[in-house]
Amino acid sequence: LMIVGLAFHAYVFFVVKKSDIRAKYDVAVYEITFEEVNSVGTDSILVGDGETDTYTISRADFEADEDLMVAKITFTISYQETSGEILDPCDEVRVQIPPNGMVADWQNTENILADSNDDCEDMTLVVYVYPEYIGESITEQGGQLSDWHDQWSDDLYGTGLLNLEVSVDTNEAPTSTLPTVSDENEEIQIQWDILLFEASVEKMN
Repeated sequence: LMIVGLAFHAYVFFVVKKSDIRAKYDVAVYEITFEEVNSVGTDSILVGDGETDTYTISRADFEADEDLMVAKITFTISYQETSGEILDPCDEVRVQIPPNGMVADWQNTENILADSNDDCEDMTLVVYVYPEYIGESITEQGGQLSDWHDQWSDDLYGTGLLNLEVSVDTNEAPTSTLPTVSDENEEIQIQWDILLFEASVEKMN
């Protein structure tokens, strides 16, 4: 009877408990992949000499599907000397994005939040919105599938208003001393490119 009892105990431990032990020590592995899409738009504003105007954009402006998260926002700011006067130099244009308004990854060292020039060259500003997003597939361990899906589906990021401040100081042409000639403003072209993504999570074991 004792031999039978020991045999049964061994069977319970090595066979019945085997699956419980494996489940206890096996760690779930998940692969997270991302599908990206871009939303692009253009606009223009007229900024007076010595003035600063603010161009504002929000999620509503690029009509993204609610399942898409905002990864980053890129502005390309361009202008030309439009006075039409001979030898009129390019105006000085300064652009900046205050680190507030929109919920974004404002501490990201890759952000480009300010620039300026007086040679009519394009300027590019970049705001990284979703923290730690790099656009490449990643593998994670532990937790539940829903945990990882929630981590990459936080639609709080990208909410609010993103403000682009544009300042202009005109540079007068040599002919500006004539009473009929003046350079009072500059037309600024703004192109925005919104990188959006949707995450998919798959359990690998």
